[in-house]
Amino acid sequence: MRFAKGHGTGNDFVIVADPENNRVLPRAHVAQLCNRRTGIGGDGLLRVVRAAKHPEGVDQADRAEWFMDYYNADGSIAEMCGNGVRVFVRYLLEKGLVDGEFVPVATRAGVRDVQVTGDRLGIDMGPAKIFGGATAVIGGKVLRGRHISMGNPHLVCRVDDLDAFDLSTAPEVDRSLFPDGVNVELVGPGRESVRMRVHERGVGETDSCGTGACATAVEALGGRGTCTVTVPGGQLTVTVTDTVTLTGPALLVAEGHTL
Repeated sequence: MRFAKGHGTGNDFVIVADPENNRVLPRAHVAQLCNRRTGIGGDGLLRVVRAAKHPEGVDQADRAEWFMDYYNADGSIAEMCGNGVRVFVRYLLEKGLVDGEFVPVATRAGVRDVQVTGDRLGIDMGPAKIFGGATAVIGGKVLRGRHISMGNPHLVCRVDDLDAFDLSTAPEVDRSLFPDGVNVELVGPGRESVRMRVHERGVGETDSCGTGACATAVEALGGRGTCTVTVPGGQLTVTVTDTVTLTGPALLVAEGHTL
């Protein structure tokens, strides 16, 4: 099987092209490919499928030719990945599957429109959905946060000391509120410029999370504006208006084939 490897601010992905949706990728196979010791390694896997050929993308095929079939590192399916969309579009561009400065992408959370400006890609992520408060427990400490959806669920928790928490294991959350799990963001002080760490459901702590940066900016700004979100893997820019726009880099770093 041919594959590529790419990342957006350190959030890395295995990329597999399957335009006609001919290849079945069981959960265990995805987890093996994403394993950093015995596989290729990645925070997730992006399968490149024509929207018209995928049952979850066919209704979007009139707007977007390509469907991002996204899996977390443990093989579970996720609705959306902001860094993943940018890497997905970078792959399409470099393989000549699309051209131009505007690329629509079909996803499980709906079509996402991507603007290409040099080495930076901006995504219209749609409006955030802001819900009530919730809590996460990390190392016995209860953190209060805000439940925000960017097509996938996030719990954004403000903390004074961003580096004081161990995110090697999943924070404890109310499973009645988050039956499919939740990405938990720890966010330092600030409004238009903040630091963020994240534990992604099905993955663990990652160097970046695009949708998490969007949720973080929505919480930090408390309204319209632009926020720079610094993550361990770099910086992302989030602009909040009637919609949320995520801008950042995306790079392909390798290609190969499995044995």
